[in-house]
Amino acid sequence: MNEPAIDAEAFWAFSLEVYAKPQVAELCIALQDECGFDVNLLLLGLWVAVTQRKALDAERIRELREAVAPLNDNLVQPLRRVRRWAKPSDPVIVTARYKLYGALKQVELNAERLVQAALVEALRPGLARVDEMPTPQAAARASLERYRQFLEAPDAAAVPLAQLIVRALS
Repeated sequence: MNEPAIDAEAFWAFSLEVYAKPQVAELCIALQDECGFDVNLLLLGLWVAVTQRKALDAERIRELREAVAPLNDNLVQPLRRVRRWAKPSDPVIVTARYKLYGALKQVELNAERLVQAALVEALRPGLARVDEMPTPQAAARASLERYRQFLEAPDAAAVPLAQLIVRALS
C-alpha cells in the first residue's frame, strides 16, 4: 500500500482547512492558553491520524516538541505576545493599531508555517515507529491523549480534546 506523502505543504493545507472549521480555532486556542498545548502539534497529531492512521507516542511528542522549541520560544511566542498586545481595543486608535495587528498576525502566521515545516522534517525519520490504528479517529484520540498525559494537563482537558477531534475530523 502506498502511504500518502509527508510534506510540509500538505500539512499546511490540512491545517488551514481544519482550523477554519466551526469551533476548531477556539478549542485549539483554549487548549494552548489554558493547558500549554502547542496548536501545531495538535494539528500534526490530527494530520498524521487522517493521512497515515498512526498515533504519536510520548517519545515522538517529546522529540517533536524539542525540534521546534527554538522556533516557538524565540519567534512564535514573542510574536504572539506582541500581536495580542497590539489588538485594537480603544476606538480612538483602532485604525492605526488594526493595521499593526494585521501585519503582526501575518508575520506570526508565517512563523507558524516555519514551525510546521520543522515538525514535518522531525517527523519523517521516525514515522515508521509510530503506532498504526484502525481509524483516523482512534489514531487522533491516542495521539492527543498521549500529548495530554505528556504535558501533565488536567484530566478535564480530555473533554476539549475530544471535541476538537469531532470538529476537526467531521
